[in-house]
Amino acid sequence: MKYQKLLEEECRSIVDSVLTEMSTTRTLVKQLKSEKVPKEPILYRWWFPEDAEVVKLILKRGTKDAALAKFIEQIHTCTINGKLYYAIYFGKSNKGYRRYIQHAKGNAHVSTIRHTLYGLCIGNKYDKAKEQLIDEILEKCYFEWISFKDEEYLIECIEGICIALGSYPLNIDGNPSISENWREHILESRKLKNY
Repeated sequence: MKYQKLLEEECRSIVDSVLTEMSTTRTLVKQLKSEKVPKEPILYRWWFPEDAEVVKLILKRGTKDAALAKFIEQIHTCTINGKLYYAIYFGKSNKGYRRYIQHAKGNAHVSTIRHTLYGLCIGNKYDKAKEQLIDEILEKCYFEWISFKDEEYLIECIEGICIALGSYPLNIDGNPSISENWREHILESRKLKNY
């Protein structure tokens, strides 16, 4: 028990440090020049506005799922220019710039977040023309990151700690806190037809 408590304290300290440094890069996607995102390994987080379809869906499902409701209470939020934002996705990439481009301007084939948003917000019948709707959702989000140029070997471990100790409802891998019902709902929504 003694070591578990020590480990939890150390892990929380790491998470706090990562999130504090990340917040200094937080930028509205619509205004973010992609070359600003480093090419080296990064951890990153997406902030969605409270009126985003995916946030409304998560909050609505929380009214029917007690485990999800408890999880929702722990999601990081912040107010930017008088508007509430939710941090609902956390990730890592060995090539930050490339991953950002895949998420912000790519398609559901190469981006997990786009794939998930498509299934949750648009439906399960894939139509390439509707990718623009995902672009519109993401342009209203904030993206932030922290670079791991000199500590690339730690990125996977730190990502796991951040997800395990955070509340990111769009992360289902390595996320022990989300309810089974929500996990199944996301997995089902990712089964796109004509994909």
